[in-house]
Amino acid sequence: MLLTRSFAWLIICAVFLGAMPALAQTPIPNPTVAACGLPAQGTISSAATYDLTADCAQTGLLTLNADLTINGNGHTITMPSNRQNFIRQARNSVLNLNRVTIDGANRRYSQPIYVGTVNANQVSFIRSFPAILTTTNGTLNNVLFEWNLSPNNNASTPSTLLVAGGGNLTLNNAVVRNNLGGTAAIQVRAGNSITATGCLTLTGNAPYNYIGAGTFIDNSTGRCSGTIGNGDQVIADPGIMACGFPAAGNQDFSSVYTLSADCDLTGAYYISEGVNIRVVGNGRTISTSSFSHSFYIAANSSLRLENVALEGVRFLNWGNIIANRLTASDTASGIFFNLGEVRVGNAVFADNSAFFSSGWTVALAADGYQKGFTSFTDATFRNNRGGAGVLAAQSATIELNGCITFENNSPADTHIYAGSGGVVNDNREDCDTPIVDPVAPPSPQIERLVISSVSDDGDSPKPVCNPHCNWPPSKPPFEECDLKLGAIGLVCRPRVQPPVATVWRIRPNPEGAHLPAVGAFLLAVNQRQVEAVHAGLVACSPDGRLAIRTGLSDELRQVFANSPQYDEELLVPRRYIVISKGPEFNEGKVHNIVLDNALDGRVFGIVDTFGGPPAPEC
Repeated sequence: MLLTRSFAWLIICAVFLGAMPALAQTPIPNPTVAACGLPAQGTISSAATYDLTADCAQTGLLTLNADLTINGNGHTITMPSNRQNFIRQARNSVLNLNRVTIDGANRRYSQPIYVGTVNANQVSFIRSFPAILTTTNGTLNNVLFEWNLSPNNNASTPSTLLVAGGGNLTLNNAVVRNNLGGTAAIQVRAGNSITATGCLTLTGNAPYNYIGAGTFIDNSTGRCSGTIGNGDQVIADPGIMACGFPAAGNQDFSSVYTLSADCDLTGAYYISEGVNIRVVGNGRTISTSSFSHSFYIAANSSLRLENVALEGVRFLNWGNIIANRLTASDTASGIFFNLGEVRVGNAVFADNSAFFSSGWTVALAADGYQKGFTSFTDATFRNNRGGAGVLAAQSATIELNGCITFENNSPADTHIYAGSGGVVNDNREDCDTPIVDPVAPPSPQIERLVISSVSDDGDSPKPVCNPHCNWPPSKPPFEECDLKLGAIGLVCRPRVQPPVATVWRIRPNPEGAHLPAVGAFLLAVNQRQVEAVHAGLVACSPDGRLAIRTGLSDELRQVFANSPQYDEELLVPRRYIVISKGPEFNEGKVHNIVLDNALDGRVFGIVDTFGGPPAPEC
């Protein structure tokens, strides 16, 4: 009976409630707007557009339950001081950013902006720690990613941009520069893709520009120039200092630098991925007063040092360092932080120090990123003080070969961090004469060579001394002319930045064969012109008999494919620069020089083809 009455009562309640009008849901208001024009924290519950009137200092997280548009009007949004996201998506919403700088302020976060779809226009993403943007879809137009950092070199998180969740992101007109640590500046995970259009500059990012199991589709048209992001400038290539070494900054082109005087570094050098730098020291000194790293060397790049003294110079290396005839002194807190590969021969390391008890004075071999393999052959380590040891191994190998001498170091010559699996292979030999001073002093007189005439019989140019060989001429007529273009042409590639190629027609001096050859200028291009042409004609001479292009023609590709020394290398995706000249009036040949990647890059091949002028489209 009680059950029946209860059931009846439920029916009456249901009928009564059903007869009542539906209660209206009160929308949850968006958080209060701060003085700058943007909420400092809270949940965006309904679609909103905020126009900034000043710079914003956030105090907490913005959670997106609806679409959000921020018109920055040129202002900056600074991340909150607590370690959390700045913007995080709670549902499938869209974030639109316009004319604004997102500043991580070098604070550590999990991922400052974590959204499914983001569209950005004229936005600068700077100083995050790490991965300032994690997203799946959208378009980033005219954006800058700069000075973002992943604190762990072996972390799966990139320093700048992570694309995950099974989507495609478009980069249109983007500069990604000087982002350090992690696996890469940009990481594209499996099932995701990035498509690059417009201009694209990837520079100074270490260890890599981008990496991952996803897809990076590069349809870009060349390097960016002018302004980028929220009014930031695209950095110009550094010039050459009076000592013969480039000014501090990003090194984007393979080069050889020969020192003519001692060099005082004024900042840091970022050697970009795929770039090879060689320094011929001539017994000169490179020094710095900075305690920070002087060289950041990206993966797949290299730095070669020959016959040079270093004072206070430190290296953070993901790539390759090769040094021979080297002295390194007066460095604080370690010379080599090696996550890639370092090979040093015939060297002295003296009077270096370490700030921290767990540090090192000369080299740390760490396998946190790549290999960390570190090798010393014929070296003396003297009067190095502090830290755990002169050479320290952490999950990596240090090899000692040849004549190795340790003198008066404290507290230890070598150290292996406990439990790390580091190894020191001591293969040294007995030696009666330790390495004392391997750097040869600069010669008081420098010989200079001047190009003589180039014979028509196909022989290489024969350099001869000018009448006063012991005194450098004021201006040699053809300097850095290392490539013969047919029988009577030369390609000169002087050591300047950005790289330049100059092509000359060389003739014997009409006043006598004992005098230097004379030349007629034909054509010159610089690296910026080359980068502006994705594939096709870069420049040509007025008569159409000289041309410089990017990309291999079908005819050249076929010649290389049929040559055993080239066919395997053609399988590697590359960008080729082709300098062609011909035909001569008495022959039908076109002479072609094929360079790899840059005007000052290595020569991939020199071949002759047959037919008409190389650039009929001129």
